[in-house]
Amino acid sequence: MGRSPYGARWWKPAVAVAGVAMAVAGFGYWMRGAQGPGLAGTWTGTAGTVPVRMEAGSSVRWGDCWGRLGPTRSPFVYEIRQVRGAGCEAGTLRLFPTRDVDRLVIKVTREGDADVTLSGTVARNS
Repeated sequence: MGRSPYGARWWKPAVAVAGVAMAVAGFGYWMRGAQGPGLAGTWTGTAGTVPVRMEAGSSVRWGDCWGRLGPTRSPFVYEIRQVRGAGCEAGTLRLFPTRDVDRLVIKVTREGDADVTLSGTVARNS
């Protein structure tokens, strides 16, 4: 008795759907790592040799520059607006979670530029 040509077809899409669901769930779990106690609080660190101080969702100071953080569609991406300081420019601040919920990798790009201007790490002060 031969195999039905329809019997072997159902499992391939099922495995693909299960794989995508697991990938999405894993990504969500990984992203929640930095949200454990939330992003609230004061974060300090350096970007290269420039000192950085961030009040998540509120403001960021890097060197002699200061800017307000504006929300975007992502909880880990902020627009840097209302910038003050000589030679300071508006841009985008991206936060990348790490395994430690009190530490983030940051990357800053100038407005209209794709290249990273500053990158470093910040830690939440308890």
